[in-house]
Amino acid sequence: MPVSLVMMMPIVQALHGRGPLPAAVDAGLRVMASAPLHGGELPGMVDQELADLIWPGLTPAQACVLAVASCPGVTDVLLAASGAPHWREAVDAVA
Repeated sequence: MPVSLVMMMPIVQALHGRGPLPAAVDAGLRVMASAPLHGGELPGMVDQELADLIWPGLTPAQACVLAVASCPGVTDVLLAASGAPHWREAVDAVA
């Protein structure tokens, strides 16, 4: 399911114990969140101030990934990266 700072409804619902994410947990299902960077567009829309509100010191891309990975009910985050440095950046964000 798409989950990102653009596709906020699943996050908002999960934070209130409603919606498809808690329902998936209750059913014993894994939830793979897709599009955490909204097709690569989201890091350009997130400024450093917002990134620091999510977690101080993260890059905007890392903050976007962490916001999705931290969402209640999300068990996996599907992410495409252009190279090993971007993979490491994503791993560091959720570590």
